[in-house]
Amino acid sequence: MRKILFPLYVLYQICFAWWVGILATMITAILILVFGKYIPVKNGDYYPALVWCRFMCLLFLIPVRVIGRENVDYSKNHIFVANHQGMFDIFALYGYINQNFKWMMKDALRKVPILGLACAETDHIYVNRTTPQKDILRKAQKVIKDGKSMTIFAEGTRSANGKLGRFKKGAFVVASLTRSDIVPVAIQGSYDIMPKSAIFMRWSPITITFHKAIEMQGKGAEAVDNLMAETRAVIAKTLGEE
Repeated sequence: MRKILFPLYVLYQICFAWWVGILATMITAILILVFGKYIPVKNGDYYPALVWCRFMCLLFLIPVRVIGRENVDYSKNHIFVANHQGMFDIFALYGYINQNFKWMMKDALRKVPILGLACAETDHIYVNRTTPQKDILRKAQKVIKDGKSMTIFAEGTRSANGKLGRFKKGAFVVASLTRSDIVPVAIQGSYDIMPKSAIFMRWSPITITFHKAIEMQGKGAEAVDNLMAETRAVIAKTLGEE
């Protein structure tokens, strides 16, 4: 059935969804700049993005199922550590984590018109291969100190084949230094929407699974490798890639 409907879905994207999505993105970026930076109001940098991301899921007809929300203690700040299957991970997580957070994201996204500026001006953290680790950690510590959580894709980039890749240490170093608990998040289905080689999106539901937090209490900097292995194992089990 998906193959039969795919041409109609592509036509819907070309004639309607992409244009509305671009307009919604620009409006959202302006709202974030205004209410998150220039005329700041509480969570003015967050709610426009939350509404935008949920709207984008609806616009492209992508259903999002959330499992395990009861595992998240929303009275605390966390480091949400997720796998990265595709571009729709961003919409799914921002729309359904239900807590104000900052991304650690690729520096290339800074070039997105207006939105890149909005993210930079509201304390999201851009990184590339030459970014000094001390700068990343300083910014991350500020985010946590300001009462926000963080979301980090542990693989550092989208999966090339839909499978779980190797994790990088950054998220776990940040968790260790900020003493923030790690919430492993497994994302399923978004790779099928738009693999790296795809030109047009395909329809697929997304499932987000929040796991119980891995507590940092009593763990020091030497625990980074163990934290990374434990988090990856939890996500891999959910994905069926043990």
